[in-house]
Amino acid sequence: MSGFRFFSKKKTPGNICREARFAGTWYESDKLKLNQQLEEYMQTASGALSRRPADTQFQAPELNRLKDDGCLLALVSPHAGYMFSGQTAAYAFARAQKQEKQANQKAKRVILLGPSHYAGFEGAALSDASSFQTPLGDLPVDQKTVEALADFPLFRFMPEVHRKEHSLEMQLPLIYKTFGPVELVPVVVGQLEDETETRLIGGVLKRFLRDGDIVVVSSDFCHIGPRYQYQPFKSNIKDNVFLLDKEAYTYINALDLSGFFNFRDRTGATICGFYPICVLLSILPDYADASVLNYTTSQDSLVEDDDNSVSYMAIAIGSPAGHEASWGQEPAEIGCQTLLSADEKTALLAVARETVASAAAKKSQPKTAALKKTYPTLAQPRGVFVTLFKKNPQIEKGRELRGCIGHIWPVRSLADAVCENAVGAAMRDYRFLPVTTDELTSLEIEISVLTPLKRIESYDEIVIGRDGVVLYKNGSQAVFLPHVAEQFGWDLEQTLTQLSLKAGLGESAWQQGAKFDIFQTESFEEDAFHS
Repeated sequence: MSGFRFFSKKKTPGNICREARFAGTWYESDKLKLNQQLEEYMQTASGALSRRPADTQFQAPELNRLKDDGCLLALVSPHAGYMFSGQTAAYAFARAQKQEKQANQKAKRVILLGPSHYAGFEGAALSDASSFQTPLGDLPVDQKTVEALADFPLFRFMPEVHRKEHSLEMQLPLIYKTFGPVELVPVVVGQLEDETETRLIGGVLKRFLRDGDIVVVSSDFCHIGPRYQYQPFKSNIKDNVFLLDKEAYTYINALDLSGFFNFRDRTGATICGFYPICVLLSILPDYADASVLNYTTSQDSLVEDDDNSVSYMAIAIGSPAGHEASWGQEPAEIGCQTLLSADEKTALLAVARETVASAAAKKSQPKTAALKKTYPTLAQPRGVFVTLFKKNPQIEKGRELRGCIGHIWPVRSLADAVCENAVGAAMRDYRFLPVTTDELTSLEIEISVLTPLKRIESYDEIVIGRDGVVLYKNGSQAVFLPHVAEQFGWDLEQTLTQLSLKAGLGESAWQQGAKFDIFQTESFEEDAFHS
């Protein structure tokens, strides 16, 4: 009934320090030499930013909307060896350092996202380390948050990924130099199937973001040349690479996740931090502004060859001047959202039926742009389930379940989520054969729109009939909608026993060590709107 994947048991973080694997090769391992190198980088960057707050190659005002006095939320910084990209990376951290001095706003925690270069996997890899080593000093890990992240879909402990990966490590000395021994939440982002998975990762991270956090995304930009098996240009390579990178940045600047995905699919652009940047775009508030602080390529280095090029960009993202930088309330603190109007419910049911009919007939799915324009509420991300029933006068209730699929997290707009889950309920619920065109007249559709998930301290807070429940334990999870317990006549103990079994755990797993989220639903079906 849920549409998400289940991962294996997690590993609890321990008292482990993740060693600085690339110190002495990609950057200085000597503390004094490294500190001096970074000091020179930061002074150069600070001086340049005091004269011009944005890179002169990105002069258009619409490409540099974050002003010098805007408050930071996030940085994008390159991760090549410091001889190639260290100076460019310093621009990002010099911008953060300037804010600390001007506004006396010191970062309380760094959410560090980077790509995987050495291991292929789907989702987000967590570290079991309690600290990350740098030659300047160790950075502590916010183990409580890391442990909590492991409860959610697509997050799992993969310590070997972290031990081998350089994308996070290359940011650590700069983080320490800028913020001191600040807490880290280090996440290596693997492949993500689509926007839905991206928003799922982002939606989980947003639960834990709080004021004082800075998100640092580690990414180089386009890799061009035979070394990278990407050679889209035969002439004017440097100019064309710049234009490609500039186009990529326009989607980041516009917070356009769909556009960024389409850009990559259309051009094949080799941006190694593509997925971490996508996650960033999924969590930024819609008022966020951005600016490019510095742009270079490996061709600017004397040690690079002429046939290959990697681009480096330092980007600052934050709130406009006068607008307090804030990640907003986490979903667990948000109350019940506004109820849908009768017209909005009717529109959703209509597009759900059209979608099911199109899927059964193997036709293209209906578009939702006009629907979202007419009803802006339907353009907002919401969790939603679509349930199909088949009329059957021979049984007591007059109908039987024919399919149910949903998102418990708000990963897509409500209109798009209804369409996606209508197709899922009709064609991909493993318990049933796909719906055929002959069945369409006998189907009834129910839509259940979810409130944001709320973490509770104890299962005693669950109210049967009112609350839907998500159970998490040992990396496994399962969900019941509010009406499930009433449908089967279960009390709280029976509900949690069945939920534990659904999660693949023992029937008493809920009694100790499990965590719970609750939510409510606004459910409606076609019969209520036929009169």
